[in-house]
Amino acid sequence: VLARSLIASNGMSTSEPATNFITRTVEPGRGPEEARIAARLSRAFLGIRLDCVECHDDFLDGKWKQRDFHQLAAFFERTELSATGVSDTRTKPYEVRFRGQVEAVPVVAAVPFGVEWLPAQGGPRERLAAWVTDPRNRGFSRTAVNRVWALLFGQPLVSPIDRIGLDDPVPPGLDLLARDFATHGHDLRRLIRIVAATEVFRRQSVAPEGAAPAACEAVWASFPMSRLRPEQVARSIYQAASLGTVDAASHILLRVQRLGETNDFVTRYGDMGENEFETVSATVPQRLLLMNGKLVQERTKENPIINAATRIGMLAASDDAAVEAAYLAILSRTPSTAERAHFVKSLEGSRKSERSRRMEDLYWSLFNSTEFSWNH
Repeated sequence: VLARSLIASNGMSTSEPATNFITRTVEPGRGPEEARIAARLSRAFLGIRLDCVECHDDFLDGKWKQRDFHQLAAFFERTELSATGVSDTRTKPYEVRFRGQVEAVPVVAAVPFGVEWLPAQGGPRERLAAWVTDPRNRGFSRTAVNRVWALLFGQPLVSPIDRIGLDDPVPPGLDLLARDFATHGHDLRRLIRIVAATEVFRRQSVAPEGAAPAACEAVWASFPMSRLRPEQVARSIYQAASLGTVDAASHILLRVQRLGETNDFVTRYGDMGENEFETVSATVPQRLLLMNGKLVQERTKENPIINAATRIGMLAASDDAAVEAAYLAILSRTPSTAERAHFVKSLEGSRKSERSRRMEDLYWSLFNSTEFSWNH
């Protein structure tokens, strides 16, 4: 249902959020571009970088041709963005000047494989959505499983995440999960429960003594260490610094505030976009943003109404309890003996505003710890 909505939804993004899959390709002064949407679709739902043959046939080992890509893009020839949102009302045909040709020619919509899965009835995007999510489409099932695995572990079973050949060998577990996913109606909740119940998901990040960490992670003998994505960092800061859980049940004003602060942080931190699961090192601007950025400052400064740091400092029964509460809120663990001793000493003898300032420093230190920005 989710994938079909992303491909085929109409309307305004404010009331139909799934249409953002289309509007995300729109640039100022231009409408939705068929080729850009097709590129997103093939990577996100089929695990194929079909846009590599957008201009000529010399990539993808000859399995896919330039015509395959543009026939897929032609499903979006009627898609446009107007004052009423996304709709299929455009009448201009999709035309392409293929390599070696002098003039552009109209391109008729067609799928690159599994022609028998494409329904005969319905609008172009509706038919395409049904084809993508057909239980027989192994590309969709494999890609969905690989992406869910990446979300839970921080890295996919097959990398790059958007390049899984339909006939390429993959880890046995990927095809096993993909078949189960397709058999049970593409049930994401079931898939997540199965992956979370695996022994691999419950393993520690610490490699066995004498073993190389990278080698253990490569064969899933230990839980892979991976940096949190920008939106995960932002929401972790927001949640750890809040007095209660912030979720879909929270007041609308609180959710709007979180959205605004999160988006601002992600913009400054650097959104990796489609490359979200590639392993990269932290940059200097990212470190500076955590140390001096507005989100951390606003969420740690003295404010007993909304900030946990201040409230913990006010209500904790002892310095030791305050330190432990901060660690549990930010790192989801209790402090070590050395950590406890260090921060209890830093709080010793403080009162009122001075205590709030020291709690702010404690929160700031934990937000800027390496442990906070990594999944392990």
